[in-house]
Amino acid sequence: MKVKAIIIMLICLMSFSLFAGDFRVGTGSSSEYYVPLYGNANYSWTKNMYLNSELVTAGMTTATTIKKIAFYVSNVSSYTTLNQTIYMGYNYNTSYSGFTSYPTSYTGYTQVYNGSITWTAGWCEITLTTPYTYDPTLYMSPSLEILWENRDGTAQTPYPKFNYTSSSNKCVYKTGSTYPTGSGTLYSNRPNIWLMSDPTDVPPPASAVLPTNGATGVEINTNLSWSSNGGQPDSYKVFIGSDNPPYNIVSGEDVYTNTFDIAGYLDYATTYYWRIVPHNSFGYAMDCPVWSFTTRADPTIYTFPWTENFDGAFPATNWEKHAGILTDPMVWGVDNLCKWEQDDWLNITGTDKAAKLELQMSDYTGWLVTPPLNITSDLFQLQFDLALLKWNQTPTGTPPTTTGTDDRFVVLIGDGFSWSTANIVREWNNTGSPYVLNNIPMAGQTITIPINVPSGHYRIAFYAGSTVMNADNDLMVNNVVVKEVLNTPVVSIAVDTDAGEVKLTWDSVPEAVNYLIYAASSPNGTYTQIGTTNDTQYVITNPDPKQFYKILATTVTE
Repeated sequence: MKVKAIIIMLICLMSFSLFAGDFRVGTGSSSEYYVPLYGNANYSWTKNMYLNSELVTAGMTTATTIKKIAFYVSNVSSYTTLNQTIYMGYNYNTSYSGFTSYPTSYTGYTQVYNGSITWTAGWCEITLTTPYTYDPTLYMSPSLEILWENRDGTAQTPYPKFNYTSSSNKCVYKTGSTYPTGSGTLYSNRPNIWLMSDPTDVPPPASAVLPTNGATGVEINTNLSWSSNGGQPDSYKVFIGSDNPPYNIVSGEDVYTNTFDIAGYLDYATTYYWRIVPHNSFGYAMDCPVWSFTTRADPTIYTFPWTENFDGAFPATNWEKHAGILTDPMVWGVDNLCKWEQDDWLNITGTDKAAKLELQMSDYTGWLVTPPLNITSDLFQLQFDLALLKWNQTPTGTPPTTTGTDDRFVVLIGDGFSWSTANIVREWNNTGSPYVLNNIPMAGQTITIPINVPSGHYRIAFYAGSTVMNADNDLMVNNVVVKEVLNTPVVSIAVDTDAGEVKLTWDSVPEAVNYLIYAASSPNGTYTQIGTTNDTQYVITNPDPKQFYKILATTVTE
């Protein structure tokens, strides 16, 4: 699955009826995170009300059966909350001032939903399992009240934030590490809401969310997302093309969500067009617009050797910095929390700079990712300088602290759009890796790693992180080089049937210090490294009956 960068477009929320059967209350575009639920707490409950007069103004003038509700999420791409229960009822007050207690019973409430909810950016719809009928013509003009119980039991970041409109004392919230039932806190940042009933006509056209219409510099792994403008669409036809009107990439494919995952990757520096046609029980929307976007200029490195010494702007051109821990699959955090920074190499004041990450405590993590690299063979290698020092100390100062058992430094090679532990090519840690993080020299050492991947475009990621406050060290990377390795030796094979051995021999390659031995079951198959030697011969005991071999010369000394 491609990981997509989320671009949030805040839409002005209108407080009048957009379409027959659709009613929105709230115009604000600022965000809050307590109501309808607080995702950073294990448990919470909230109650909030929408006045009869507000609903009438929104167009709900007669008894209406609400089938769906939606809240506008301003920040997250995907956050699933479990065990959510929603109740609706009438409230004959106009605010919660003096009424902040948790309900003593569910009398007067109707449970309209129970289950999990995945919050996504934009209007996030919830289909009620039990539709609720609200009648604004009742005696004393009651408010519509929503009681929300969040019994998920866990919390995570980033948690959803909701667009709101200030309305005095129209909300109450209560959070806790266990489910709270005491009185809550009065709150005036009431979330904007969209109430939906059965449609009465074909739906109106949708609105583009990602990419925005006319956007430039769009990543080639972009997906499409859009928002409904009412009419409860049950499906959408998707058209995408490099032509206008669009059809040559996707022509009228039916989808049942408001997102579309484009197969493969788009071309750089190309303008694409797309159209979404909503459908409901009355038919297809009419006069749907065509939107466009242009992908970014090609950032790929094609000329080698390629180097980066971190002496200029940081991060360097087309490098990426991301926050987040190494998980499967990787999900980026808030990028401005990434702890990679530029500093003096070996903490010696001067013009020689490096990339540094301070390994200190929880959330001291970060990803530093190269531009795409056009790798044309398995003869490429990565080289860089690596050092570990006590925070703000030089190689002649206090040695680094060795108590950081949680600290790790990882090199990964991948497509640049999704990352996981499967992309790891070398790891330094203090918990069993053959490459011990505490053994990285204070004065630095040059690391060489073969880039043994099929031909294609790849990015190299440097990940470093600490999860516990138990040490305070500086990990530094400098002088990154990607280049082709030495000539490939010509191999001679001698088979000793009696001994059950195969002996490989080859001529020495100038400058080579090691030779990497690979084997495969077919000449064009996947070659797996089976050994390393600094000699010009290698003996394989009990080889497979049919085997193909190749040797790579390298300057790797490890």
